[in-house]
Amino acid sequence: MQSGSSRSSMEDVTKRLRHLIMTGSLAPGERLTEIGLAERLQVSRTPIRLALTRLEQEDLVEGEPHRGFRVRRFTIEEMREMIAVRATLEGMAARLAAESGKFEDYQDELTQCIEIVDELIEKKDGSEASRQRFIETNLRFHVAISAMGGNSVLIRRLDRDPFRASPLFEVFNDQEAVEAFAISQFDHKRILETIRNQEGTRAEFAMREHALVPLAKAELIFRNLHSLSNAMGDKADTI
Repeated sequence: MQSGSSRSSMEDVTKRLRHLIMTGSLAPGERLTEIGLAERLQVSRTPIRLALTRLEQEDLVEGEPHRGFRVRRFTIEEMREMIAVRATLEGMAARLAAESGKFEDYQDELTQCIEIVDELIEKKDGSEASRQRFIETNLRFHVAISAMGGNSVLIRRLDRDPFRASPLFEVFNDQEAVEAFAISQFDHKRILETIRNQEGTRAEFAMREHALVPLAKAELIFRNLHSLSNAMGDKADTI
């Protein structure tokens, strides 16, 4: 069993590697080695190994026999399909949460998430630090809802979805980020109200609509992911 500190280290390294992939800093097709990544992130090889396994589950990297991992290449159509599947699953999670009758057990956590984002919107600060705080808070919000629903298979599937990490915020500038905070917060408050009122169908459709937002920006995310690949070509076999 992993200790709390090792699990925290793995989660931090996973987050950092996911960021590098989603920003195109690690390009599609780029070969990844534990030694190279450990040197780049200034960490030991163990959390790198665990993080790469997690990212393979998220379909962001691919394992290669005797060669470690590569950043996965996927098409814009595959990206759109991933977003659509995630939206359907998040909608199901919201419906189960609304029908569970367990809102009071998660009310404090969900309310805190709402309050944190309200503060970010009030500050009108779209800096990288604020974006990271939003991403973490957004994830907490969605995790609480899926936990409320209680479907363990659904929880595991959503936990492996890279689009839960708010990839849009990797391509937004500061002003766009602030505007996105407000749009997302409006959706979150609407979803929260439907769950509070135990309106399963309304909760499902509100969440699906919310989770489909990245679909409109799929090409932008795709271009961001592939921004370095053409320039790097076969030189990507170095890390």
